[in-house]
Amino acid sequence: MTDHSHTDTHHPGPPRFVQVGERIVDPIYVDMAHGYDRDNLAPTVAGTPERDPDPSDRSDFTWRLLETPDGSDAGLEYAPTPYDDRTQYDEGLHNTVEFQPDTPGVYRLELDAPDGTHELTIEAFPTPDLDDEIEVFDIEGAVGGVEEADIGGPPHLELVGEFDAEAGAFVVESNPQLAADAFTVEDDLAVSFRPHDAAALSAEDVTVEGTTARIPVEAVDEPTSLFAAPFDGVRVGATDEIVLEPDGGIEYPNRPPEWLDDAVMYEIFPRSFAGESGEADFAFLTEKVDYLADLGVDVVWLTPIVPAWSPEIDTPPGGPHGYSTADYFDVADDLGTLADFEAFVDACHEADIRVCFDLVVNHCGWTNDHWQDTIAELGDQPEDPYAFPDVEAWDTDSPYFDWFDRQTTPSEEDAAPAQTSFFNVRLQPNLNYGNVALREHILAAVDFWSEYVDAFRCDIAWGVPHSFWKEARRLTRQKDAEFMWLDESIPYLTSMDESEFDLHFDTTEFMFTAHAVARGERPPSDLLDAIDARTEHGFPTYSRILNTTENHDEPRIYWEAKAEGHREDPAQAERAALAAAFTLPGVPFLYYGQERLIAEYGTRRESSFADRDDRFDDIEKDPYKRAFMNWEEYDEAHFAFVDALIDCYHDSPVFGPTADLVREAHRTDATDDVLVFGRDAGDEKRVVVVNFAPEPRRVQLRPTVETRDLFSGEDLAVGSSADAVTVEVETLAIFETDSLFGQGN
Repeated sequence: MTDHSHTDTHHPGPPRFVQVGERIVDPIYVDMAHGYDRDNLAPTVAGTPERDPDPSDRSDFTWRLLETPDGSDAGLEYAPTPYDDRTQYDEGLHNTVEFQPDTPGVYRLELDAPDGTHELTIEAFPTPDLDDEIEVFDIEGAVGGVEEADIGGPPHLELVGEFDAEAGAFVVESNPQLAADAFTVEDDLAVSFRPHDAAALSAEDVTVEGTTARIPVEAVDEPTSLFAAPFDGVRVGATDEIVLEPDGGIEYPNRPPEWLDDAVMYEIFPRSFAGESGEADFAFLTEKVDYLADLGVDVVWLTPIVPAWSPEIDTPPGGPHGYSTADYFDVADDLGTLADFEAFVDACHEADIRVCFDLVVNHCGWTNDHWQDTIAELGDQPEDPYAFPDVEAWDTDSPYFDWFDRQTTPSEEDAAPAQTSFFNVRLQPNLNYGNVALREHILAAVDFWSEYVDAFRCDIAWGVPHSFWKEARRLTRQKDAEFMWLDESIPYLTSMDESEFDLHFDTTEFMFTAHAVARGERPPSDLLDAIDARTEHGFPTYSRILNTTENHDEPRIYWEAKAEGHREDPAQAERAALAAAFTLPGVPFLYYGQERLIAEYGTRRESSFADRDDRFDDIEKDPYKRAFMNWEEYDEAHFAFVDALIDCYHDSPVFGPTADLVREAHRTDATDDVLVFGRDAGDEKRVVVVNFAPEPRRVQLRPTVETRDLFSGEDLAVGSSADAVTVEVETLAIFETDSLFGQGN
């Protein structure tokens, strides 16, 4: 990828597109009560980031508001208090700012930095209920504007450029689309284009005709990023980015790597991948690479492998999960050495498997040396082995003191300015992305691990400012254009798709729906709604989203179907859920042991608080979510099904993220058990039938659909009539067809 992002300077990044009243704010909360999005305006770390940078002086970076729209009283802020329960502590060392526009129009900011002065543009669109101060929507129940549920999803766009050599100009089509449930019409769609403020290209050089931009090639004397955002009169959609080259070349930095479109992802909880406690390390993982390759895995995600508190104690709550980082630049002793990890990565690469590192940078751990350096005096060690002593005094002279979010008031355990923590868990103090030195420390960790691995899965991505993710992704993409970023945002956020992440979790829609279907509480057709919701929520067609049915934070789907559901065969329900995940649009995913029915044959973990009434952990709800792998005993037929499913996915011309989803016309009496849909890849079309019931179910399809099942190789026809063929499906059937016809057409 061309270096076009000005990372050799302190420029604060790409232009911003927001709506009036929308805050660019980075609060000290990471919990359900205070929202799921954080951001700020920050200088970029220039050059190679250092692990232990010198603290920035307050005067090193100075922000000013140069230009505001008429009537605006907005100003730059640091640590505003959008919530009343706690106030963010301000040590006075901040080099970032936060902002809330109050009037539609363009705001220009200026940043004085050690390398010079930089400008940043923020364009604010009007709120949905105002048009020249006249309310244009009058929807019952709307308070302070129109509610999201009333107005539908945001629009989306996809920039596509070409160089018109005859005219000597770039032509950039934005291709805006309304959300399927939008209140507005296509005539309401508008697109705003803005070049990167650090580029020589000025906004005046960009001629916009409708939703198309034209840029003369003589105005592009260096690789230049052009950004665009759609607005439908009600909501702003996600920003896209295109890079224009002086020689007429065009790049799309906001696109996922192509290898992702044929990839199967596999998650491993490392310390449970062996059959017993203490047996799993990098050497063991390396021995199992052939197993992963034979299974058909393309990218393996390891949950945290860095030093952390939980793997160092005998019975950690929830198991040795490692999500409390003690050192961002090493691996945990119980897993081996950095050389051992590199050997595992090399073995994966030799098997054409990419490795995904779990990057946990919303918070660190209590045992982190930088955190410990900020503590001056501790109280007595509590009797509870899972508790930490009170902090009675802080070392405010520590160079790391401002690396952590703090509140001005004391807490129940700590003196003021007390720590804030991930979901109030004291083990995990929140990091302060308002401090440039902290940002550089974490960016150095990104730089370090990206030399070893091929992808990052980012824990609590919504708990880190967008400004940091944009900067971090640019750093890795300049080294490796195929590097992949996966965000954990629950629920998902389309704003994470703005040159930040390539792949997104879909927990609240797809996973939760799959679990409800497996329990027998919802019809399988609801899975189609979960897929459709992605575009309704504003994800463009180039976005890539995981079809997960399990992960280390959620109950095993087999366990839920068995313990809480009413289907007779929970293993069949799991197979059907996996079949849907692999054949519906998206990137398929396996959590270790799903292929071996681990929730039936694995060795369960026991809760640390099994004998206590005052404490509990998530293993009590599902003791198999981080169970030890069942290498000896397993369901061979179940394994064979999953193995064949992965092969089918790789061999199919229609499965994956890109082929269209069609609600194929059909008839069945088993709507509570059967899912039917079509996948359209143009020349290749398929009809898919998935059955969650323990016994075969019958479905009537159009007579033009072939009845030979491409998955099993068998002809599944059991009858026909003038207008239909009847097939009987056990779990999964895939039929060839020369046409698709939507249900209800």
